[in-house]
Amino acid sequence: MKLKHVLEGLEYRILEGDSDMDISDLAINSKKVSSNNLFIAIEGFSDDGHRFLAEAVRGGAAAVLIQKEAPIDHKVTKVMVKNTRRSLAAISKNFFGFPSKKLKVTGVTGTNGKTTSCFLLNSILNEAGIPNSLITTVKSYLPGKEVKFDRTTPDPIELNRFFSDSLSLGARSATMEVSSHSIDLGRVDLLDFEGFVFTNLSQDHLDYHKDMESYFEAKRKLFTEADRRLFGGRFAVINIDDYYGKIILDTTDLDTTSFSINDPNADLCAENIKSSIKGIEFDLCFKDRKKIRLISPLCGRFNVYNILGAVGAALNLGVSCRHIVKGIGSLKGVPGRFEKIANEKFTVIVDYAHTPDGLENVLSTAKELLPSGARLITVFGCGGDRDRKKRKMMGMVSSNYSSFSIITSDNPRSEDPLAIIDMISNGFKEKDLFKKIPDRKKAIEHAISLAKKDDIVMIAGKGHEDYQEFKGRRIHFSDQETVREILNSYGKN
Repeated sequence: MKLKHVLEGLEYRILEGDSDMDISDLAINSKKVSSNNLFIAIEGFSDDGHRFLAEAVRGGAAAVLIQKEAPIDHKVTKVMVKNTRRSLAAISKNFFGFPSKKLKVTGVTGTNGKTTSCFLLNSILNEAGIPNSLITTVKSYLPGKEVKFDRTTPDPIELNRFFSDSLSLGARSATMEVSSHSIDLGRVDLLDFEGFVFTNLSQDHLDYHKDMESYFEAKRKLFTEADRRLFGGRFAVINIDDYYGKIILDTTDLDTTSFSINDPNADLCAENIKSSIKGIEFDLCFKDRKKIRLISPLCGRFNVYNILGAVGAALNLGVSCRHIVKGIGSLKGVPGRFEKIANEKFTVIVDYAHTPDGLENVLSTAKELLPSGARLITVFGCGGDRDRKKRKMMGMVSSNYSSFSIITSDNPRSEDPLAIIDMISNGFKEKDLFKKIPDRKKAIEHAISLAKKDDIVMIAGKGHEDYQEFKGRRIHFSDQETVREILNSYGKN
């Protein structure tokens, strides 16, 4: 594609060379540049792409996009824009031919439930015979194959390439998680979404957003008329049992479908909920009082909300109730999301819950599922270099719901694991209700050694992740693998 077509719609200046040249691909990583690429120099939080212009040119870049003067010793076309990060979405859309416009893309946003909601909608669409691509924190799929991304919401180049590949492989729709970071950093700018699902909002990412209001405003942009040109959008499916969801419902310009457990006047409401360790079932009630019975292998009240959100999106995409019922019933589980590892005596559950609200959701659900006299034993920690305020709060949550807690390491990153554990322990009123074991494997092993018949061992915080991050290093670690190894060694599996 000609560079001038790649730059269409942008305000730019050609400093050297000309725009009537062919561009073979786009790159923001100088190490991934190949012949005739356009290299876009992005100023990041820890580094600056302008430092790597020479390396990009040596790798084959025929043109570079910059936002400040930077000397290059080689002959190359130099294009100046005001902000390279904000220009990336338009460049990516142009280069790949605006692929999201040819798909029905649903974005799922909120604090908790995004991944499961996406998997549920994907299952429904598959049952309806609609080829769907999927982007989640856990796994991402093109029709027929898995793909891997480094972050929950990929950058604009990766996203537009993904949607282009989706079309090539026959997809007609796509479902993706939309993180607050991705909205704030422009990663989802100029995508043409069909609609959005809002799950809920609770304390998370305050190391980045600083306060709840800023966090909410980042999410809210998807639902705001002033930002419609950036995101497209025709419908919004909104949890109105959530405080922030009610604000979105009252202010959005999109066609809305509300869902609730508590409000019978919602467009979609759950009634007659039955929950057990084997799953949940409930009546899905429409505003006209029509009802259908939904049965799911997923557990917990929080998953009722996830199901309602996915159903709302499916209905807006034109899927029939028959396919919705089948799609909900056929999703057996999501990796690291209330993932049950059962054995003959007790149950171990691995979950990604890493916020106070998320931890409360899974622990309250687990407690409801406990037979009389059985105990809930919880293993959890908190990530380093992240919101410190939630640490004591999560300790309080575990103290309130667990029979016994073991505080351990999550991803300490650059922080001292023991210092993080001490902050968490401040949430416990009684010292005999918890134990500190920094080594995560030993913590899990101790929890399993304590478990007796019908008990539930909840291992929270890492879910699908198969690593731990310490100062300057990452090691392989999977809660699921560790649990199975320990159960096998104990002969309890």
